[in-house]
Amino acid sequence: MESSGTGTSGGPGAGGSVGDRVSGALEDLRRTAESAGGDVRARIDEAADQIRDATGTMQARAEEARGELRVQLESIRDWVREASVDLLDELQKEIDKRRAQLTGSGDSGPSGGTGGAGTGSGGSGAA
Repeated sequence: MESSGTGTSGGPGAGGSVGDRVSGALEDLRRTAESAGGDVRARIDEAADQIRDATGTMQARAEEARGELRVQLESIRDWVREASVDLLDELQKEIDKRRAQLTGSGDSGPSGGTGGAGTGSGGSGAA
């Protein structure tokens, strides 16, 4: 009995794609059917047809799933962008608030003071 990795498909074995392996198996079945006769040949032909039908169905399902995943990925990407902007805005607000606390002024804007002339938080720390 011949292994599925050494058929007419050039021996894809585990390294070939699923489609290549199925095509190779179908080609092996076709060759076997040519040398078989009667009922055996009809059953091999029927099995090959069923494999072709199942392969077509699975390809269609895979394409559909791929499209759905692409839509989900785009949705997640949009959500991450929006969340990132919102988080950066919140972070900037917190920085501005802390800067105002450190400088002792209550009205420092987005580009408020440098923080050097405030409550002694500049350069006197330990090295």
